[in-house]
Amino acid sequence: AAVAAGARDVQLRIKGAGAARVASEVRGAQAACAAAGARLWVNDYGRIAVSEGAYGVHLGQEDLAALTDSEAGMEELRALSDAGVRLGVSTHTFAELAAALAVGPSYVALGPVFATTSKRVVAAAAGPAA
Repeated sequence: AAVAAGARDVQLRIKGAGAARVASEVRGAQAACAAAGARLWVNDYGRIAVSEGAYGVHLGQEDLAALTDSEAGMEELRALSDAGVRLGVSTHTFAELAAALAVGPSYVALGPVFATTSKRVVAAAAGPAA
């Protein structure tokens, strides 16, 4: 629906699903995005994003920390870059921004701007005037 309405970038967030279901959902979303000329960003599942041809991967702070805390995780970040997959990172504080910038993301999301009930957020919403 989003790409039919003209969205150029789509972020796919799937929590609590197995790898086979995630791969299937990413495959379908990538096909829809490709047909509409849109770019698909996949939350968290870097290897699946690469295998399904997604444009980018978006990581939250916990996922970024898990990758940067080990050589295997750093290798996964290098594999994303080597495959041409872009990286986006969520941040909520200056310290998180510094950690995100250290891995050279394509974009950094700053927030939260508005409150949400779709996930647990530790930082208070700053509001649009911030």
